[in-house]
Amino acid sequence: MSIASQESHASMRHNEAEKAAETAEAAYQGSFEVSFDEDGQVQSVPSEAGENDIHYTHHIATYPPGDIKPWTKGGTQALSTAEGQETAQFLTDAPLSMGISADGSAAADKQKSGELLADHTFLHLAKRLRVFKALWHSLKATYDLLENKDQQDQFLNRVSAEIAPAVGLFQKMERTLFPWILKNHRTTFDLFRETTSAYAPAGSTTRLHSRSRGIVMCVGNKHSIYARTTVKVLREVLKSHLPVEIYYAGEQDLSLENQKWFEQLEDVSVIDITSKFDQDILQISGPIIKPFAMLVSRFEEVILIDSDAYFLQDPAVLFEDGGYKEVGTVFFYGRTVLRKAAGVNKRAWLYNYLPTVSNHPSKTRWFRSKGDQDQDSGVVVLNKRIHFLGLLAICKMNDVQERDQVTYRATWGKKESFWIGMEMIQERYSFVRFGGGVIGDLGDAVPYKGDESSSLRNNDISPSESRGYRPSLSASAFMRRSRVCGNQLHFNYKGQPLWWNSGLVRDKSIENSPYLKYTAWIRDEHGVWDIENSCLVPTFHGALKEVEWNDRQTAFDMLKLDRSVAEELQQPRVKNVLPIPRLVKADGAKGGKGNNEAV
Repeated sequence: MSIASQESHASMRHNEAEKAAETAEAAYQGSFEVSFDEDGQVQSVPSEAGENDIHYTHHIATYPPGDIKPWTKGGTQALSTAEGQETAQFLTDAPLSMGISADGSAAADKQKSGELLADHTFLHLAKRLRVFKALWHSLKATYDLLENKDQQDQFLNRVSAEIAPAVGLFQKMERTLFPWILKNHRTTFDLFRETTSAYAPAGSTTRLHSRSRGIVMCVGNKHSIYARTTVKVLREVLKSHLPVEIYYAGEQDLSLENQKWFEQLEDVSVIDITSKFDQDILQISGPIIKPFAMLVSRFEEVILIDSDAYFLQDPAVLFEDGGYKEVGTVFFYGRTVLRKAAGVNKRAWLYNYLPTVSNHPSKTRWFRSKGDQDQDSGVVVLNKRIHFLGLLAICKMNDVQERDQVTYRATWGKKESFWIGMEMIQERYSFVRFGGGVIGDLGDAVPYKGDESSSLRNNDISPSESRGYRPSLSASAFMRRSRVCGNQLHFNYKGQPLWWNSGLVRDKSIENSPYLKYTAWIRDEHGVWDIENSCLVPTFHGALKEVEWNDRQTAFDMLKLDRSVAEELQQPRVKNVLPIPRLVKADGAKGGKGNNEAV
């Protein structure tokens, strides 16, 4: 179909998308049956699956076979035809206008009607990425052959006439899609070679294991106080030997003093991300640098960790996760944030701007109008040998034009770009099936926020009020006693606590906020959120669980390390030296039994 014909059908896509959204079913094929998770999410499970099968422990994105056609000789020959030249022009044109007026009024009008954009630029981007994927795989063997002969320069200007048109289209697409890469690399193949162990030294029989796996952190001055503790915890508490790379965006982002502090630690590297890409084009800073840091990291298998994320065991355990072994990623859901009354119709948006999708979007909370976000990007695990192109797509969604005019208007910042980027280029990915819960202490009235009586009144009001219910005083008192308040918790594939966000204090946004007691936890799907105070109220007997004693001891060791970091800094305005709560076994939710049974 010509580009003109494609555009003539574009007006039909919105109605088709709405129908798809209403049925909440993605195109799907294979030997799978449909069942339901305990949290009500639709789950596609192989009919032969057992109770420990990854299709029960994870949500695995699966695509209809053959959606992306491989690039063929016929495709290369067609580039010389009029229709082929029209298609090549479409694939290599400079980015189109996103249809946003200077004052943003056009976007506002379109959002009122449930649409983000009237044009189909994002749809065009998905089509371009999928063609690029087909070309990349088609030409990789040619590049590898030349590289093995140390003749990779010939790929750019001396390939055979048979493939020259395809190579020319490939180069033009690279300049259109990823111009910021070409500052330091001739092609994306060069970047792939640099950042994976796919190209081991000649005659080598072993993988480059010492540098094939590692941890990536993105740290600025503001978050360096958390990152100092996090790196020390990895080494001294969790005994992790994974190398660590610290990325920042220029000296104004991370001071020389902070850089030197991290560099003196064992097996820790500090890298300016702006030296790796053309910053004039890319204009990245802050949390936006996350996927770009993963892309240029020297590690083939990457665990991205936020500076204020803390594990209860060595993060290397994630490389043994069943979902990771199956598809090469581990993603985590965040907590349920109630859906806003107005805004983008995200179901229609997704179906309208992607040619096809996997079976996963129908499981998302915003697809089912259950919440405004799904993924938590505090920890992301990805194998670049498998998902190099997927990571390129994720980075493209965070490119300056895409993020400002599309991605961040329709989704919760960079977080959703990880799984949606994989959808755009159609690479399989996995989520640990459990939503983000909470870990902390029982009956928290948050008195340190100021007016204690005001805090108590706020806690008397359950989030269930949003459904028109106000609890009685006795019910409110019960909820204060049984609620768990603290940091956002995430689980391993068995549903047991693995890591949490937001540091080690009760509320890092409050000055002199006390250290948190890690005694109890609840899963997202087993409670009702009081988002303002970061608390979960259990919805049934058995939802409230006690933190295992050995995990409480691990958390206690983290508090001691964090205090030592504060004492070393000796800068109260930067990091307070806080008193450490006593570690008392009887403080546990069940009196310290630590058996994860119902309270």
